[in-house]
Order: sequence, then structure tokens, then C-alpha cells
Amino acid sequence: MPVADLPLAGVCVLELAQGVSGPFCGKLLAEFGARVIKVEPPTGDITRHRAPFAHDQPHPEGSLQYLYLNTAKRSITLHVGCRAGTRLFEALLQHADVIISDHLAPAPSIVLPEHHVIHTCIRPFGLDGPQADWPSTELTMQALGGVMAIVGDPDRPPVQLGGEQASYVGGLNAAVATLLALEAREHTGRGQVVDISIQESLLTILGNIPILYSHLATVARRIGSRHHRSHPTAIYPCQDGYVGIAAQTPQQWEALCLLVDQPELLVDPRFTTGVQRAEWADELDAMLIPWFLARTRQEVMLVCQARRIPVGLSCTIPELLDDPQYNASGFFQDIDHPSTGTVRYPGGAFQMPLAPGAFARAPRLGEQNMQVYAGWLGISSHERARLRSQGVL
Repeated sequence: MPVADLPLAGVCVLELAQGVSGPFCGKLLAEFGARVIKVEPPTGDITRHRAPFAHDQPHPEGSLQYLYLNTAKRSITLHVGCRAGTRLFEALLQHADVIISDHLAPAPSIVLPEHHVIHTCIRPFGLDGPQADWPSTELTMQALGGVMAIVGDPDRPPVQLGGEQASYVGGLNAAVATLLALEAREHTGRGQVVDISIQESLLTILGNIPILYSHLATVARRIGSRHHRSHPTAIYPCQDGYVGIAAQTPQQWEALCLLVDQPELLVDPRFTTGVQRAEWADELDAMLIPWFLARTRQEVMLVCQARRIPVGLSCTIPELLDDPQYNASGFFQDIDHPSTGTVRYPGGAFQMPLAPGAFARAPRLGEQNMQVYAGWLGISSHERARLRSQGVL
């Protein structure tokens, strides 16, 4: 679909943010039609210098994290912190609807022209409060956001979720909030500052756990892959790996007992309800696991799913890329880039047939400098050369 027909066509975003959260927010907006101008320092976004790199060759155009986070964007270089850079940024604001900034690349203290610009600020702890200026990392955000308190086994230390989940959740919330601010501007004619706290973003995905304490004074504890009110909800070993199973309803429990040829479990008073089974989980697992160990993950998953028992094999990354469900939906996108060749990227997390999204490669550093500085701002080639020599561009 032509970009001009996408939902966010006509929206111009200046993305100052670096790292993960802000660029992920910008990526989501760009893929649905927003013109996202990534404003990078002359040395490039910090992720351009992060491994892993395409072909294992360190190069600012080959960072796989940068390439993923910046699809469908445009790139210009600008040292926003110097006086000349600030003036140029002010001029760019005349064309902008949205600014995305973060603690790694804050926006200059500029009064937004006629207050029509939306400024989405992503910070570890938000813009205000006693911790607003604290440094933070993915690990410390997951710790302070409460996630690690409920992840892991009860007799071992808390566990960090894999990847950069806090940063991505912050970026996702920032994209949603930016869309809402754009909609609000349609009614008020005014922009606003959108204050995104990654810590608060994490707390919102803990569900009822904070309420459980505030209402019942019950502290949720780490229970590994189990569920405190239902069993078997667990990770079980197979011949070639692991599966996750969640036989939670009476029908699923009965089907599982018959499948593993242990109908006597249905009349065992220890296992009548999900809560009782959770109390006797170790004993129940000892009875069930031998059946799983005698089979492959694929065998277990298919035979259980055929009986409407929710089971999924623990996929490796190669298995994910070859998964028939993803491929049937067209989830993965093959995108060519001058520095890497064609690479398979994850697509969007939802599908809209009338607005399927625009998946295009990430830009090279400063690739759109001439288009923006000459075309938008009318800066001559001589002046651009002078600004480059001074480290502004």
C-alpha cells in the first residue's frame, strides 16, 4: 500500500531518542505512515555501535539492533546540543507534529511553536519525582518495576526477563500515548508533553498483583513456571526439550488424565480441583513427567492440542522463523539493505487489511541530510559543508 494511504500519513516525527524505547516508539509510528526523521548525532545513534553486526563485521551501518529498531525511518545528523544545532532544530520544529526524546537524547529547552507539537518524553522514572534523575539499565528497571519479584523459582534469586523487555514496553506505551495525543490535538488544536515512565509501564503489566497486596495484604511470590491456583500449569521436559502445559479447566484435566493413561488421578482426592493440584504439584509432576519424557516436544504438542489441552513446545529461534503459523500469516518481512543484503525481520504484532503497514529498510547515517536541510530548510551546499566541518552535521 502506498505510504500516502496509511493511517499516519502526513504526521511528521522528529526522533531524538537513542537506544531502544524511543526508537521502538518511532518504528511503530513509521510503519503505519508517519514520516519519522531520526535526528542522530554526527557519530550516529548508540545502537549503531552495538553488536551483533551483520557478517560479524563491526560497522555503523551493520548493527542488527539498529537495523531492526529503525525500519521505515529517515536519518539526518545534527549536534542538537550546540548553539547552531539548536537553531537548526528550532527550524525543523516548524515541520514537526511530534518529538520523541529520552534520557539518552533529551530535547533542547525550546518553547514549542504555537504549542501544536506533541513531545513524547521517555524516561526510566518519568520527568518528575525523587528518582527522576537516577541512572538506570534494563536490569535495574526490571528490578525497580517489580517484574523480578515474581519471576524465577522460589528458592533461588529473582530472574531478569530475557532481552530488553522494560525498554520495549516503554516504547510501546509511548507509541500508544502519542497516538492518543494526536487524537486529542484534533479536538483541542494543542500539543502536549507526554510523560512516559518505564518503571510505571512495567508496573501496569503486573496485572492484579499490586491490588492483591493493597486489598488482601497478600504478597505474590516467585513460583517458577507454575500457577498458584491451578496445576498442571508448568514446563515439562520431553525427549528433545521442553513444553509448556496449562490444563486448567475440568475438561482439560480429564482429557490429560485419559491421555497419559492414568484415569485414577481423576478420583484422587488430592487432585480434585486446580487449587488442590497446585498444593500437591510436586507429587503430581512425578506421576505425569515420565509420559512426557517418553515423547518428543512435537508429539506432545500435537496429541495434546488434538484433545484441546493447551500445550506449546518451547521454540528455538530457528523454529520460530520456520513456524507454519507465522509464515501463514505473513508475519515475517524480508527487507533488503545495502549493507546487509536481505534479512528476515519480525513484522507488526497486529494486522489491518486496509492498512497493512509499510516495512522498509533502516536508513544509513545522514542519508536524508540533503533532502531535509536543502529541501526543507533551504541550506546551501556550501553552508552544509561548513556545518559539517564544525561538527554540527
